[in-house]
Amino acid sequence: MAEDLSLFDVANSKLSDAQKLTLEAHELLKEDLERVRQERAAFEEITKTLKEVHFGCSVKLNVGGKIYKTRLAALLKDPNSMLSAMFSGRHELKQDEEDGAYFIDRDGKLFRYVLNYLRNDELFCPDDKLFRKELLAEARFYRLEGMIVCLNRLSLESVILKRNDEHLSAVISWLPSGSSFSLLFRASADGNSSESFHSYCDNKGPTLVVAKSETCIMGGFTSQSWTSREFAFVVFEVTNFINYI
Repeated sequence: MAEDLSLFDVANSKLSDAQKLTLEAHELLKEDLERVRQERAAFEEITKTLKEVHFGCSVKLNVGGKIYKTRLAALLKDPNSMLSAMFSGRHELKQDEEDGAYFIDRDGKLFRYVLNYLRNDELFCPDDKLFRKELLAEARFYRLEGMIVCLNRLSLESVILKRNDEHLSAVISWLPSGSSFSLLFRASADGNSSESFHSYCDNKGPTLVVAKSETCIMGGFTSQSWTSREFAFVVFEVTNFINYI
């Protein structure tokens, strides 16, 4: 009987050792599989980058006399844009016989910012009112709604509305879908008086007004032009402590 117990203990010990070895092997296998997964993901990312940088189908453009060369994928990035429609294959386009480029009769210098927006999904441009107005015209021409939204947000940024502020998103939500705009009047720069307001804002069509009093931000959108000085005087009389955007 004692001998049987001894054999049982030995067998039990060996079984325990086998279980430990199995668990260790399982953990090692998991680690190997995770390492292989990470290496495969890294390889796929490198392959994707190489394709984008070196092997993508390229297109040569002549925009207003300035030559650009980019990947076809960049031009197709916004499916609703004019560029996507041009190079979708649905239309027959002719290349210039001299330089092999597709000609677009627009501002060549501004197209740099259009192309970089399509490449990066971000808009970087000078902080200049006239420049942004010109760039907005290009965004409208190419029907790049995302770029129009970016320029609208930049135009609204001020001492009242900050970048990435929830108030900025709320103000933009007041506007009709697809609308764009440019700054007409800023009280801190153009004069905080009813005369200044009307000299800049009368008969301009739909307008957006944003104002701040202490920590409160308020305003509204109107589809009508400003014309009535009597009405505006009442508004300014009540809110003459407000700093307009």
